[in-house]
Amino acid sequence: MIGNITGTVTSKGLDWVLLQTAGGVGYKVSATQQVVSSAQIGEPLELLTHLVVREDQMSLYGFTGSSELNFFSQLITISGVGPRLALSILNAGSVNDLKTAIVSNNLAVLTMISGIGKKTAERIMVELKNRLDFIGTAYSPDTEDLLSALTGLGYNSYEVRQILTSLPKDLSTTEEKLKYALQHLGKK
Repeated sequence: MIGNITGTVTSKGLDWVLLQTAGGVGYKVSATQQVVSSAQIGEPLELLTHLVVREDQMSLYGFTGSSELNFFSQLITISGVGPRLALSILNAGSVNDLKTAIVSNNLAVLTMISGIGKKTAERIMVELKNRLDFIGTAYSPDTEDLLSALTGLGYNSYEVRQILTSLPKDLSTTEEKLKYALQHLGKK
């Protein structure tokens, strides 16, 4: 099993990075959008990895932290959730946000993810609810509405969640919060 990999980023795509190791081997590692966007070509990168071996292929999935790796490992144990779908789930928000949604039975967060219907979301919640260990913060109802509205407009849910967690406290109305989020999402 390949537990971690360190190398120089030689290229990257939408959901992968190619790491050239000191031994001269280049590894294509599937990763979250956060990992890919922070990876700089020509710069070193170290990732914790999970190797998935299938009959016809071997795939390597990379993560910057153990919480992401552990959550990914828990997700792929659920029937109907493969590594690609687990990666999509991780792209939807931080591990704490996702765990909060699962513990609070917030189906909307999971069903917004492409490839997850109501039954799969319910299965994830039932199977993971008692196995999760974290301290999370739940969003207010108007923040959940903003999240749904902005992702419905096509914004990346990870970026939307980052903006929503950094909303200034002096914004009291939903309209002010929406305006702030749209202004900051436009800058990314």
